[in-house]
Amino acid sequence: MLNNILKIGMQSQIEAMFIKHYREWCLLSFSYMEDMSEAEDMVQDVFVKVLNRSRNTEILDLKSYISVAIRNTSLKRIQRTKKTEKIKDYNLATLSPSHEELLIDIENKAKIKEALGILPEQSKRVFELCVLEGAKYQSAADTLGISINTIKFHLKKSFKILRFRLQNTYF
Repeated sequence: MLNNILKIGMQSQIEAMFIKHYREWCLLSFSYMEDMSEAEDMVQDVFVKVLNRSRNTEILDLKSYISVAIRNTSLKRIQRTKKTEKIKDYNLATLSPSHEELLIDIENKAKIKEALGILPEQSKRVFELCVLEGAKYQSAADTLGISINTIKFHLKKSFKILRFRLQNTYF
């Protein structure tokens, strides 16, 4: 019973604070949200959460507590909104390449295949294992029966040749 009386007293204190500082907190939220209706919704959401708190712990400085809660909730909402805006901006046109892009991609693949054909056989095998298949140096060394330093040498040689052969190619 005493707990209910304390809870009712706390609710009336929160309601009085809501009435007194509502505009101030709306402006605080607006400074983050830049939309007054969103800011008002944010303040009301925070007050509903504070009123529906199930914990019986006492809030020592209610005004500061609510101000921080409004700021944090506003920042979280902004973060969520930015994520959804990025998804909306990434429309279907960017997902499907144009005919020109497909032709350029085919040409680039042909140039890369040609450049890989120029590599010495051992360097080509090392490059395919480590770069194209993603094998670790140790695994590639074990597979090819050579040392890790030899793997590094062949990769360095392959990249040097490919860099020279593909220097005028834009990817």
